[in-house]
Amino acid sequence: MLAASAQAREFKVDLIQFDPWAKRNPDPTAAEPNVGIIVDLLREFERRSGHSTIQTLTPYARVERDLEVGDCDFSIMAWGDARAAYANRGTAFVPLDFGVRARKGVRIRSYEDLKKIIVGAPRGLKVDPRFDVDPEIRKDLVLDYTLAIRKAVADRDAMAVAGSLSTIGHIIHKLKLEAEFGDVLVLNTTYLTVAFSKKSSQLGAEAQVNAVFKTMVDDGTAKRIYERWMFPPD
Repeated sequence: MLAASAQAREFKVDLIQFDPWAKRNPDPTAAEPNVGIIVDLLREFERRSGHSTIQTLTPYARVERDLEVGDCDFSIMAWGDARAAYANRGTAFVPLDFGVRARKGVRIRSYEDLKKIIVGAPRGLKVDPRFDVDPEIRKDLVLDYTLAIRKAVADRDAMAVAGSLSTIGHIIHKLKLEAEFGDVLVLNTTYLTVAFSKKSSQLGAEAQVNAVFKTMVDDGTAKRIYERWMFPPD
């Protein structure tokens, strides 16, 4: 227990409400109200540190706002340079490719190809600094990845889906829609990291929090949790 000699703390943590990162437990009788990659990482964090977490399932855009004003102490999310204005980058868990996956028959071999189609993406999601602000790319902003994928398959507004390629692939696999998708364009690679609010009242514990998560990276636990959820066996 890394915190055995220190006072146990309680941290407020926002859980990004995206499958498989964090979602409501499909079993209403279960003790754990939420499940997912982030939930399992936090459970292991609590076990190793002796600290506890108050976990709130939160829409993506709200997580950024909570970090900015200090309503949560930290979150675990894909890091982007824009976050440096309100959060400190902490322990990095796994690399994440961000880009666009197109419906079968839609060609996307270069960035310029994106300007010829409509791309679906979860509202508020940061995909790539250039893509996010490019007025020449038409975007269909929706609630979540699942809706963006279903609309692309149905040829309703969007012809491709933008965001975390591993997350998009996971949901496409769950929906058994692999045959409906083709070209993939990677726009950038970032990391899943701890994002610690600069306005957190517990900023003094930031280094200790990151140290606990670092032990999970070093012994392979973090990667195993990620792969167990992201690439589950059929």
